[in-house]
Amino acid sequence: MLVSEINIKLTILGQWGVGKTSMVNTLVGKEFPSMYIPTIGSNIARKEYKLKNNFIRLNIWDIGGQRSFNPLNPVFFSNLDSALLLFDLNNPKESLQEIKETYLKNLTKHSPECITYLIGNKSDLIKPEDSEILLNNIRKFQIQGFPIVFVSAKTQDNIAELFTLVVFDFLEKLEESGNEAQFQGISKKFLTSVAKSKDELDDLIINIDEIDSNTLHKKITPKIIKKNIRLSEKEYIPLKEIKDLKKITEFNIDKNKIKENIISAFKNNLVVISELISELKKSPINALIDNIDKSLADLSNLNKDFELKLDSILELEKSDNNN
Repeated sequence: MLVSEINIKLTILGQWGVGKTSMVNTLVGKEFPSMYIPTIGSNIARKEYKLKNNFIRLNIWDIGGQRSFNPLNPVFFSNLDSALLLFDLNNPKESLQEIKETYLKNLTKHSPECITYLIGNKSDLIKPEDSEILLNNIRKFQIQGFPIVFVSAKTQDNIAELFTLVVFDFLEKLEESGNEAQFQGISKKFLTSVAKSKDELDDLIINIDEIDSNTLHKKITPKIIKKNIRLSEKEYIPLKEIKDLKKITEFNIDKNKIKENIISAFKNNLVVISELISELKKSPINALIDNIDKSLADLSNLNKDFELKLDSILELEKSDNNN
């Protein structure tokens, strides 16, 4: 029996330190990091779901938020199916301002049709007395019209459910388009495969206009309690002070760990290129040109990403030699 493949391109955007990489690591089963390691360029992860006649691949592009050595590239915002705009619930004012002034504008310009969510991370750090201030900050920036979900990468709270929501919403949109008859009913089949209901996913979404500080704190109380993670003192580096890779030396961040992450991401991107080519081979004739255009855009992105990663490795090596 022929199995149909569905590829969903999801990007995660937000200021440095808000937990983008930690959230992805939690989803794919990696350990929560014990210290802050900046993402250089972009890292690509995958979450796959297998149905009886369908194979769903969620391609997650984790975009580095440290602007000083991650210059914003329009390619990062192109050809997206979904986007998570991530902010820090423990520092909502600054991280929401960055979303509104930078990421949302680029997203609206380059991928206006993508399904967008506003995600507050670090819900485990919110105290009852902070709830009112948090709500006021979110309302102040008036980032309206997008589903709002609170998560904690550290406790794993709502992480798997959030990505399930992303896939479900995409599948519903695919069904509504009516262009692919073979995908009718796939959203319900997907929910059955992950043992979730639509009501459970809807319950993730916070209605800022209707909720108050008391009910908010009850809603974000973690349902999953992991063992305490002993964090390195290095995690509490004043992130604003890390203006470039040279500052990494001053703050004694583990440069070898950064290089390992860069090399790992580099190798992973090579796999992505191989899969892009394989997907083109399987494209039906009527969709081939569109798929080629999308693949060329992704390859352009990866090319610039390779250049950035290489420059970063050389900069770190130079820093080592100077010490």
